[in-house]
Amino acid sequence: MTRIVVGADGGPGSEAALMWAAAETERRGGRLVIVHAWESRAEQLAAYAPHPAGAEPGRRRAWESAALTRAVHTVEDAFPGLPVEPLLVLGRPETALLQAARGADLLVLGSAAHRAGDGRLGAVLLSCLRWPPCPVTVVPADHVAAPRDPLAGLLTEPVSRLAAR
Repeated sequence: MTRIVVGADGGPGSEAALMWAAAETERRGGRLVIVHAWESRAEQLAAYAPHPAGAEPGRRRAWESAALTRAVHTVEDAFPGLPVEPLLVLGRPETALLQAARGADLLVLGSAAHRAGDGRLGAVLLSCLRWPPCPVTVVPADHVAAPRDPLAGLLTEPVSRLAAR
């Protein structure tokens, strides 16, 4: 069965990537893995250290879990019956995405940079593009077309050589 992994952080690029990945997963008859990862210095504080307001570990985890649940419901509402596997990870988003993508058929990432037209890509996206474990599709934030329409690119090998040009 086809396995497609998508990163979901709640941003505009993420929303477009989520919907594109769900449509592509449905088209291929596969399973969609939705990854929501976060990094928090508050999680690394000593037990006796004061946490920043609203950053208590339990509260932060609940907030991040709710964000993942919203992403799952968005997909389930738009694509009823589509097999969805939510994955909540405390850690570096790029590491979580690359680990989840091992053995996957496709990694789908969103990019808000295309909307701004400045040509810059985010740090997580660039990290995932350096040595991807599977093909990668980058979906611009303003993408609303069908999954067969051209996107920013489909990568089947690392882009470090392309980035060096």
